[in-house]
Amino acid sequence: MHAPGFAYRTTPEAFKKAVQTWAVRIGVTPNGVYLQRMTLKWGSCSPRGRICFALDLLLESKDFQTLAIVHELLHLQIPNHGKLFKSLLSSFVPNWANTLVTSKREICKRGKQ
Repeated sequence: MHAPGFAYRTTPEAFKKAVQTWAVRIGVTPNGVYLQRMTLKWGSCSPRGRICFALDLLLESKDFQTLAIVHELLHLQIPNHGKLFKSLLSSFVPNWANTLVTSKREICKRGKQ
């Protein structure tokens, strides 16, 4: 999944540190944080509290990384994408919708959809 010609914007270690920082801020404790090859999504949260992120996320902007991190950590408290989830996401990442649109444009420009 790592695109040739692209360097990681963030190291795996720095990314995992950001996850832990956000976990403390949100008040959750993941049972494990993993980076792995994922082809269809940026992250996942298991019912047992394991959070996995796509390695390709390390190529994306810090804003998009933050959005993905907060999104998955919130799933430790709220399993769905209902009003409460979106409200909490907005409180932690106020401009998450703009970040999502901007990142999708950047990803399409690079040729990954």
